[in-house]
Amino acid sequence: MMSYHKAIRVRRFTQNSFCVLISLWFIFSSVSYSQTADSLKIRPDSLQTKIDTSKTSSSIDSMVTYTANDSIVFTFDDKQMKMFGKSDVKYKDIGLKSERIDVNWNTNQLTSYGILDSTKKERTDTLKKLYTGTPIMTEGADKYDGWKISYNFKTQKGRVTLGGTSQDQGFYNGEQIKKMDRDMLFIANGYYTTCEYGHPHFYFFSPEMRVTVKDKIVARPIYLYISDVPIFALPFGVFPSQGGRRSGIIAPTFVDQGSRGTGLEHFGYYWAMSEYTDLAVLGDWLTSGTYRVSPNFRYAKRYDFTGSLSGYYQRTFENEPNDNDYVNKADYYANLRHNQRFNPTTNLDVNFTFASSENYRRALTLTDLLNQEITSNATLSKSWEGTNSSMSANIGRTQNLITGSITNVLPSISYSHAQTYPFRSEKRNRNPSSDNSFSWYEMIGMSYNSQYQRVDNKTRPTDTAAFTLYERQGVNHSLSFNAAPKAGYFTISPALSYNERWYDKSTRLVSVDTSTNAPITEDKKGLEAVRTFGLGVSASTKLYGIFQPPIPGVAGFRHTLTPSIGYNYTPDFSKPSFGYYQTYKDKFGVEQKFNRFQREIYGGASAGEQQAISLSVGNVFEMKTSAADTSQKEEKYQLLNLGLSTNYNFAADKFKLSDLSVNYRTQIGEYLSINGNSNYRFYEFDQATNSRVDRYLWERGKGIVEMTNFSLNLSTSLRGERKKAQTQQQVSDSARIAEDTRNKAFNGNRSIYDSGEPDFSIPWSMSLSFSFAQNQENPQQKSRSANISGNLDFNLTENWKFTASTSYDITHKQLAAPQINISRDLHCWLMNFQWTPIGYAAGYRFEIRVKAPQLQDIKLTKQNNDRL
Repeated sequence: MMSYHKAIRVRRFTQNSFCVLISLWFIFSSVSYSQTADSLKIRPDSLQTKIDTSKTSSSIDSMVTYTANDSIVFTFDDKQMKMFGKSDVKYKDIGLKSERIDVNWNTNQLTSYGILDSTKKERTDTLKKLYTGTPIMTEGADKYDGWKISYNFKTQKGRVTLGGTSQDQGFYNGEQIKKMDRDMLFIANGYYTTCEYGHPHFYFFSPEMRVTVKDKIVARPIYLYISDVPIFALPFGVFPSQGGRRSGIIAPTFVDQGSRGTGLEHFGYYWAMSEYTDLAVLGDWLTSGTYRVSPNFRYAKRYDFTGSLSGYYQRTFENEPNDNDYVNKADYYANLRHNQRFNPTTNLDVNFTFASSENYRRALTLTDLLNQEITSNATLSKSWEGTNSSMSANIGRTQNLITGSITNVLPSISYSHAQTYPFRSEKRNRNPSSDNSFSWYEMIGMSYNSQYQRVDNKTRPTDTAAFTLYERQGVNHSLSFNAAPKAGYFTISPALSYNERWYDKSTRLVSVDTSTNAPITEDKKGLEAVRTFGLGVSASTKLYGIFQPPIPGVAGFRHTLTPSIGYNYTPDFSKPSFGYYQTYKDKFGVEQKFNRFQREIYGGASAGEQQAISLSVGNVFEMKTSAADTSQKEEKYQLLNLGLSTNYNFAADKFKLSDLSVNYRTQIGEYLSINGNSNYRFYEFDQATNSRVDRYLWERGKGIVEMTNFSLNLSTSLRGERKKAQTQQQVSDSARIAEDTRNKAFNGNRSIYDSGEPDFSIPWSMSLSFSFAQNQENPQQKSRSANISGNLDFNLTENWKFTASTSYDITHKQLAAPQINISRDLHCWLMNFQWTPIGYAAGYRFEIRVKAPQLQDIKLTKQNNDRL
């Protein structure tokens, strides 16, 4: 039968005709190839055919689906298949589309290629561009295209001629791309780039490249081309083919550090030790001899613990040995971080930092530069489920880099029992909302806090003075009871507090220094306790006023008034009966009181009896808009929040009436926030004594109150609507900026000049803040301070962004920390110019670098500031 029918050509017939032809092919092939006929299944579907070869001798273990737009030709003698017209083959996660595809089922070899396009001239750049319908092969997320693609189903090896592929934002092209297995490519005369353009802005060219997918690229030799101009060459190159953790060399940056010379910075090695640990060691070297070594070890186990150990040692040389400003110094910095969650109720947080005394002069951020303190802490916290109890243990250390003083807290242990209701049954404690008819005693709440602390403080009054050591320890207990029963429209809140402090030392008065009139004291050892208490009661309510004006779009205004009155009593603990104070007469013969526990950790008892009535009034003014139709929602706006408070102490010897405190805040839509406060005195200021006297202002006809201080803050923030990403490069930029924002806090190499990558998708943004403060304790002497700060960010064009930020002291007419940044989006590159014109961190930095994170070390940097 085969002598009559050597091949069958399938064209676009009706479905019945196609089924007949497929049936004939199946019959003929079953005669000639009886060994495989049992497992060969052909199901016609237009021009789509599926072959199940999982049980055949071909060793192809999955279904092969192929379609063709024009025709499919089967040759039975040598088991050949030829596909014409927009052919498509699918096998597992591999897909191939091409104008022509040939399949040899004997060898499981597939060959695809395009057809010559007569409309294109031969002066086209590459042979591939002379053809149309050239093959495109996809394997999972990877994509390969070329002039010709060959692939073997059995060995899963392939070859791409004049082809390219893209993986993890990287593009590979070459005359020959040979796929050895799923994760290995060999490229002849190829180049690698992260630029998405067909003619890339930059690329690495190499005659021989080996690509390990999602690992690294090894090439020899390697040449960097920018705009088709060779920039430099290396005998070999190894760089990652995917972002993320990869062991390898960290490429250095060439820098110019002024008086320290030129050189390389951040040259080192990154070692991905395991799934849970990594280590980076960086080094800097400058021609002046300055060097720096910076190790950074990190470890993490998800849901359990994370941590790092980082730091640096630096030797600095500036200028020449014979110069007056010659510098030869060493400094160090070390930081240990560890966070571990043992279980849902137990957590350990460690952050230890150690640094040399000169370290603040080389602060890596402006915040650290202004702080000039190093703080270390380790805290173990524990809470108990089903209770309101928690406990924590802490050790801490604070070092002032300017004065050299050190404060150690070794240790601090605290226990807290949040408010509970001891007189309620367990059932009512679990379900308090089920029944609100509590008895008066069931509404009594109790809370307790206890803390032990030991502190030693080493201080030095001046640079030449000797250090003085302060060592103290103590225990503080606080117990409080309160309730909040309702009495009609009023809430009555009685409260009782008790405090007890234990010390192993106190201060004893020895004598008085007649020259300074200061008491001379000495420490007295021995366990002593300071016990204090206070009680009070308050009452509050709420009043509402509603006004509905005849204004279109306004449903009404509401005024919420919250008045409160309270009484508080505290005895005079300076009386001799308590034993907390000593008395002495100064050189003028006036009797003075001396607090025996004023130097202890938690202080001593208060002096002076207090029987005070406190008054406060809260005001909230709101507006509600009406909806024009059912599709809209009613909106509420808070127009003003205004509060006033004062108190009157009946037991005070003078100045019984305290200051009137006024605070206010408002929000005008989403654009302007306003807040401030002011204080007013009821007593007259005497210019002769330059102080307040116990005489009310209204007694002299000077009004009721007199303002002593006032502050006002205004802030606003505006931004344009974010543009949608139009190109693949813009999509990649948006994802990278979001990732950079998340990781900004964990960047160990961020310097004063390092800032986040500019977001060109936001056309403009602006933030402004203004603060004003005035103090006039003496009405004739007013001190004022005013400051305005702002940040402006806008796109000059689609690819140029300008950012400026500064702060201006209006009172002293001085600029503070101005900074200007100009960025240029160069498609796959980014240019940044940052300039700080004045101040301690004055200088500039110019940088051009590749955007792609896997090539982030390819950059050119120039700066004139000697701080890293």
